[in-house]
Amino acid sequence: RVGIIGSGAISQIIHLPILRQLREQFEIAALCDISAETMSILGVEYGVPAHAQFTDYRALCASDLVDAVLICPLGTHVPYAIEALKHGKHVLVEKPLTSRIDEADAFVAASHEAREKHGAVTLMAYMKRHDPGYQYAQRLVRPLADKGEIRFVEAHHIHSRNERYMDYFPVIRPSDIPDSARAAARAEHEAVLAAALGPNPDDQVAKCFGGMMGSSIHDVYTLSGLLGRPKSIIASEVWDDGHCWRAMFEFPNGAKVNYAWIDIRDVRRFQQEFACYGPDIRVSLTLAMPFIAGDASTVRVQQMEPSPADPAPYGRHDGTAHAGDIRPGIVVPGGEGWPAAGTAHTEKFVTPGFDNQFKREWQHFHACITRGVEPLVGAQEARDDTAFIIEWARATRGV
Repeated sequence: RVGIIGSGAISQIIHLPILRQLREQFEIAALCDISAETMSILGVEYGVPAHAQFTDYRALCASDLVDAVLICPLGTHVPYAIEALKHGKHVLVEKPLTSRIDEADAFVAASHEAREKHGAVTLMAYMKRHDPGYQYAQRLVRPLADKGEIRFVEAHHIHSRNERYMDYFPVIRPSDIPDSARAAARAEHEAVLAAALGPNPDDQVAKCFGGMMGSSIHDVYTLSGLLGRPKSIIASEVWDDGHCWRAMFEFPNGAKVNYAWIDIRDVRRFQQEFACYGPDIRVSLTLAMPFIAGDASTVRVQQMEPSPADPAPYGRHDGTAHAGDIRPGIVVPGGEGWPAAGTAHTEKFVTPGFDNQFKREWQHFHACITRGVEPLVGAQEARDDTAFIIEWARATRGV
């Protein structure tokens, strides 16, 4: 039984429809939002009665109506997550967790305590870790990275305005948001900038900080899954009035990452790509746009063709095929005229699956709660990602 804190666009476009798809595993049991208007509309759509619609998150967290809570309001998510954990609820926490290290540390402590005291599960909503394409690429890249065989990664995230995708969905735009809530959100943003960047930060850095926390976080945790935790920021800069930034990072075992996040604003063409280079292989991961149903991540593997001593046929045959044989449905490497070992360049293009990464995330959350599966991403990794992005922002200069 799930309660949802925050009924904005991500809940309306992604989480609520997916929970309805997974009705045999989850029940949408309660909603919490500062907009009663939004909850009233969603309550009718998803069968959540008025008594299960809360404007105070503390009341939802204390309620016996829910076993688990999705945390996705505007701003920091830590107070909501801690309150839910205090009451023994399982939590799925959307990114960004927070922009403050002290809050992130408190979240880690609350997660550990709730696990020990209540058996509560904490899962960070790093949905791209559940993507079939990402998981396929990780199985190829991570063992190479751990052996020091990934030398360089080219990573770029080309981003248009979210409205270019969200405008296709009937997102509720409520009229009952109080001015005091808007003022509190602005004050929180200013306090976050001061805590993270110090007094008088570079104007462009201040403008891009929210994008680093809210969007580049996907790239940070994707790279960490492929390569391990980042070691250092070699260089970083921001330009175009805070709309574009790039950096060079060092990861374990000598891997260097050239990274760019570029805002193309009004061109509806999302691109998120990671090309991982080893001495004899290149693995390129292109991640899907999660708001588009049926969009699938792809992996391209490029390397030189091996020449096995005992060639295996490609295709079905009756046992009579021999090296170099080519006939309908059969190609057997080797034999006269076949390229010598390491001279033929090959390229394999893989679409590992069409399952939605958010749906797989919820299925994993269910398995963690009901079968004791270890959460793929816990509180400590989210805390470390928060610390890294703050360090990165502080190392960034405006140009």
